[in-house]
Amino acid sequence: MISSNLSIRALLLSFCMTLFASPIQLSRRDISSELLDDFKLFAQFAALAACDQNINSTGNKLTCDYGLCGLVEADDTETIDAFHNSTAATGYVALDHTKKLILLTFRGTITKHDGDTDFQFFYTSIEDVCPGCKAHSGFWTYWKSAEERAIVQLQKATKSHPDYGVAVVGHSLGGAVATLAGTVLRQKGFTLDIWTFGGPKVGNKKLAEFITNQRAPVSVYRATHASDIVPRLPLTGIIFDYSQPSPEYWINQPTGEQVTTDVVKYIEGINSIEGNAGQSGIRWPDPNHGWYFGNMSICLPPADKPAD
Repeated sequence: MISSNLSIRALLLSFCMTLFASPIQLSRRDISSELLDDFKLFAQFAALAACDQNINSTGNKLTCDYGLCGLVEADDTETIDAFHNSTAATGYVALDHTKKLILLTFRGTITKHDGDTDFQFFYTSIEDVCPGCKAHSGFWTYWKSAEERAIVQLQKATKSHPDYGVAVVGHSLGGAVATLAGTVLRQKGFTLDIWTFGGPKVGNKKLAEFITNQRAPVSVYRATHASDIVPRLPLTGIIFDYSQPSPEYWINQPTGEQVTTDVVKYIEGINSIEGNAGQSGIRWPDPNHGWYFGNMSICLPPADKPAD
């Protein structure tokens, strides 16, 4: 999650850009109980990336503090590569032998450098990914810092476990890096799903369209929560056409309450305002950003955790 000392800059960024959004909406419906269970599991995988014990933990089982990641800890997991860099992406590649999954997971904003990266919102051209596509320069730099290592590890893992599915996962900044990573890895021949929670926009409308149309056979599960400000950033304006891909899974429920299938709405349409993008108001810290199918701060000391 973006740290509280970045709040002033977040508000300035929000008001310095002219807000508008496309009202395109194709469908809005509840999700299945099976998909809800998957969201709960992958939310825990995302949260675990911020736990100290999963940094530099190659060979270990994924764990968290305070017994708050029971779905993951119930499985037979193994970290095969944990990468950490104070000025680049942090995360892990792991195996879930119970669910037959290979996971590439990126951590959200923790350090000051992570926060600075969030605000490197000028475009960088990524024509080699798709014509006319531009990416958030900070998020793209983080992905490029991990790209070579991630590809090597995923190649080894898929060769050793050809019957395992591949998932790229992240919350907040981690969700942005996961989106770019999954998009590039799909082009390189990997069949995978992308699971993000409260992820900001990663690029221009051309890139959002490319990600949306790239779904088959890759699936994008982009979760947002209530009026969480982070998925609405950077705001679209005269200079920038930052956009979110379709679809969106919008949790329309207060923080701290158990998520059920009827409060998660499936919404189609790039930049649809039927979900998170249609909400108003800015506040920070935002408890909506820290609650995605459960507490995303599972490794913070109890006194520091958002109220349930």
